[in-house]
Amino acid sequence: MLKRILFDPAFLFLIAINAYCIWYYQNNPNEFNTLVFLYWGQSVLIGIFNFADLLTVKDIIPGSISINDTPVNNSARSKGCAASFFAVHYGFFHLIYGFFILISTKLKIDFHFVLIGLAAFSLNLIIQFIRYKQWQRTNAVNLGAMFFMPYLRIIPMHLMILGPVFLHWQASTIFLVLKTFADIVMYIITSPLHKPGFMVNKTL
Repeated sequence: MLKRILFDPAFLFLIAINAYCIWYYQNNPNEFNTLVFLYWGQSVLIGIFNFADLLTVKDIIPGSISINDTPVNNSARSKGCAASFFAVHYGFFHLIYGFFILISTKLKIDFHFVLIGLAAFSLNLIIQFIRYKQWQRTNAVNLGAMFFMPYLRIIPMHLMILGPVFLHWQASTIFLVLKTFADIVMYIITSPLHKPGFMVNKTL
């Protein structure tokens, strides 16, 4: 499995994008705000694709997630409810963080670099989405794992804000390391996450 991941073009492309972000910061140390905003935009894109995935998933593992003590089933209404709940909850987090970033940076952001970065991440997400849908044709999906996986990206934003205050860490160091780590972990885990028994019985 490890060999397959390491030679996966989509995975290598993801590593290359993150490596370029680190290189960009090393050569433009005053543009840390730009990287933070790019990360936020990437998280929003991941949420959009995950919302679409939740809406269009074909077959789910029974009992993998419950909302209001009611297990989500394969009906369009049930899956639509789960997708909508995710959109509101995940979207609220990012709306708050978006305001925080814009206020704290005072819009001193290289939007040209952000647009290029978002285009690259969008291409990567489109490739993953298409391949994922092909996989779903013959496999049941763990909806609980799919629902919660994007929240891994909230952790770097929390630590970036709280780390310098309470732990006296440099924000840029925390952010760049955790951003790359979160991207890699999300990519690797999404390979086996739909197997039965992985992150099941989630209740909302």
